[in-house]
Parts: sequence; C-alpha cells; structure tokens
Amino acid sequence: MDSQPGTIWGREPAMVLALVQAVIALVVAFGLNLAPDQIGAILAVTAVVLGLITRSRVSPA
Repeated sequence: MDSQPGTIWGREPAMVLALVQAVIALVVAFGLNLAPDQIGAILAVTAVVLGLITRSRVSPA
C-alpha cells in the first residue's frame, strides 16, 4: 500500500493532517455553520487519529 514505512498514502503524516485541517477550514469558510467549539473538537480528533496512525506506522512491531 505505502512505499515507505511511516507514511500515510505515501505522504508524511504532518502533510495529511495539514490537508485535512485545511479542508475543514475551507468548508467552514464557505458556509458550513459550526460553532468554534465544534471546529476545535474536529481538528483535535483528526490530530489524535492521525497521531495514532503515525505511531502505529513508526513503532517497531
């Protein structure tokens, strides 16, 4: 699936996290009505999930 260990879809996890968070920010900017608390929660959850994925990819088995 991935050509290099420690990557997600062949990309660095930080890049994937930045992409997800940028998409969320754009969706909110273009009309999705979310409270600041909801936006913060979504961003936090994405950071945690991608952090766990990253950990599982770079930790020895």
